[in-house]
Amino acid sequence: MNKLFLIFNHQLSQEQEKEAREALKIEEIVNLPPQLQDFWSNIPPDVELSEEMFEDITAFLIQNRGERENFCLIQGDFGATVYLVSWCFKNGFVPIYATTKRVAKEVVRPDGTVELLKVFKHERFRRYILCR
Repeated sequence: MNKLFLIFNHQLSQEQEKEAREALKIEEIVNLPPQLQDFWSNIPPDVELSEEMFEDITAFLIQNRGERENFCLIQGDFGATVYLVSWCFKNGFVPIYATTKRVAKEVVRPDGTVELLKVFKHERFRRYILCR
């Protein structure tokens, strides 16, 4: 069974879930437990990162890994993301991220101010690559 672990700060959209199930053959989508999600969403900006900070997340991934491919959708704090992507490569998980197409539209208001409207649309999942 292919699994997708969600390690990011948003809800998976219906379009993303559909792609995950069809393109990646995901059978189970796994959210982080609330306390791990809260940590991931609030990486402290005023401290240095350490491997120990991520032990609960990596232990959760190992305990819940599936029998086939285990994808991890990882997006968030840059340093934390780099660490977890590297950990995935070393431990047999497939790290991925979501790409979006951005469309910007300027709306000129009657008072002369300009409102910029940005729309983000899910495009696809992309695998992180490892520098060799």
